Amino acid sequence: MNRVIVITGASRGLGLALAKQFIASGDTVFGISRTQKYWSAAKKFVPSDRFKLLSRDISSEKTVKQVLAGIMRRAGRIDLLINNAGYAAPLAPVEKISLKEFREHFKQNLDTAFLMCKYALPIMKKQPRGLIINISSMAGTRAVPRLVAYSAAKAGVLALSQAIAKENPLSGLRCVTVCPGGMNTAIRRGLFGLEDAERQQTPEFVAGIILQIVEGKIEVLSGGHIVIRHNKITGIFPPPAA
Repeated sequence: MNRVIVITGASRGLGLALAKQFIASGDTVFGISRTQKYWSAAKKFVPSDRFKLLSRDISSEKTVKQVLAGIMRRAGRIDLLINNAGYAAPLAPVEKISLKEFREHFKQNLDTAFLMCKYALPIMKKQPRGLIINISSMAGTRAVPRLVAYSAAKAGVLALSQAIAKENPLSGLRCVTVCPGGMNTAIRRGLFGLEDAERQQTPEFVAGIILQIVEGKIEVLSGGHIVIRHNKITGIFPPPAA
């Protein structure tokens, strides 16, 4: 399709599965990750010169401005932004979570999405069209015990998408939220163990649904969200009333 796509958290898990799907569709993917730790495996999984990995800390406003400006210099446009970067600490009840840890969840899950949206929006609004997909979680639609900080941050991601959609009702810009249930990823394994993770849906399945959303085969209205759980779509929800 020759789209220019930016994916955060792209070196493993859902982000890497998305990169593979879009590269196979003929797109160019700029994948952003905090470190280069998983790059070797990622490049073997997606062996293409159209998969361009960048190591950046996108919780930094200055860095986000620089990385998007750099992508624009190289590609000239951004057709699709997928805010997938995520973080979850070990399970703990509310009274055992430090303020520092609570804020870290917001920094890595919500601040990153906010900053990427903030500086991608002016770029996309100058184009005929653009699409932002923010990856939340089922935990962002109904809180999970002992995952309070993660749940709260992912609920914020959902609200962020809704606000962006409401602020841009007449433009060619769309913003939707994807809320996956459990996936067999490193984050899930770290939280609940290997046996639990292996019972969950694969990142590849969720990536396939997202590709169908992008290609218009599954309709999610701007400001709306979709829930994907146990290898099926369990709900597509319209944007809330103004």
